[in-house]
Amino acid sequence: MAKGDDEPIDGDDGPILSPDELDITDDEHVAEIDDGRYVVSPGDPIGDVPSVDEGSSTESSPEPAPEPAAEPTPELTEEAVHEFLATRFDDSGSRYGFDITATFDGATRQRQMVSNDVVTIFESLVLWYAQQIDGKTPVEEVLGILLMEANVPVRYPPSSLRRLLESTELSPDDSIADLIAAVGDEDGFRI
Repeated sequence: MAKGDDEPIDGDDGPILSPDELDITDDEHVAEIDDGRYVVSPGDPIGDVPSVDEGSSTESSPEPAPEPAAEPTPELTEEAVHEFLATRFDDSGSRYGFDITATFDGATRQRQMVSNDVVTIFESLVLWYAQQIDGKTPVEEVLGILLMEANVPVRYPPSSLRRLLESTELSPDDSIADLIAAVGDEDGFRI
């Protein structure tokens, strides 16, 4: 039995196409940019595509659309970090501030604070530091030990000594030994 020209032959997937059916130039998804060169859109129909001038080379390809330039990622250096932090502190509007990264027994910790109160800033810094040194010892004791062991002499205002003396039941007639006995318990004393 003879098969027609448009009928598949065993092993073929479909009918044989004629030359007119192979012409893709009439398809709205295809645009000819030069003799024998085409742009094919997989989705939307193609609008007007500029053709190549007759005097230009047929070897050239259309210019790709310019890609939007991404901002370069700044290099992360110690200087860049310091500059970033300085800018943040300048922009904070606060008179005092700190940003610390410290290591305590191999664990890295960070703390940042800004304030217009110099005492609040200092207190926050030393309390944070003392808390990182030893979580079992009371912060007040850690600070006392650090100040006592530091090679920096601490000068207390006379009013702090007056407050200490007033916290005891001592009188001017009592001795220094009496003062030491009154304030020298195991917990130490507060100034």
